[in-house]
Amino acid sequence: MKRGSQTLLLVALLPMILSACVSASPPAQFFMLDPDPTGVAGSIELGDAWVGVGPINTPDYLDRPQMVTRGDGNRLVIHEFDRWAHPFQGRVLDVLMENIVALSDSNRVAPFPWPAAFRPDRRVMGEIVAFEAGPTGEVVLKVRWLLQVRAEDGEVGSRVHVQEYREPAPAGDFGAMAAAMSRALGRWSVDIGQALAAGD
Repeated sequence: MKRGSQTLLLVALLPMILSACVSASPPAQFFMLDPDPTGVAGSIELGDAWVGVGPINTPDYLDRPQMVTRGDGNRLVIHEFDRWAHPFQGRVLDVLMENIVALSDSNRVAPFPWPAAFRPDRRVMGEIVAFEAGPTGEVVLKVRWLLQVRAEDGEVGSRVHVQEYREPAPAGDFGAMAAAMSRALGRWSVDIGQALAAGD
């Protein structure tokens, strides 16, 4: 076969080769973090206090479309075809907000950012230090967060909280992993709500 004929044949076959490569890739799966207020609805008494929530920062390695798990040792595994259906950091804040509103007796809860003139009576801000499933499937959520309380004289007091939550999930089951992560956020929401109600 002449070189020109070979080239024409390769050009003709190229779309089929590319199509075969694309079809060999597994379809992407998408998951969500859902509100999961594990406490009793309306049990947290906030009264007339205005509450601000945020910012809640997440590590850069988690704030991506792909789901991330922890492998053996210090290895992180990024799962290209198992993805979040939402921007991760923004969804964490949304879930905390929905949980706190569901648990409390108030709708006076505002997410960060808010207008410059807004001065919440109580504010929660913090960071997620780690939030992923390990090799056994267990989800670990480690958080550091700050509660600020504005007194009647305008003085703002603050207290730092450091907490860790663990939720079981089968290894390799990303739907169960997303549900376990939602439960962990629910437990954190209960602790935040109780601290908001107590003012500490």
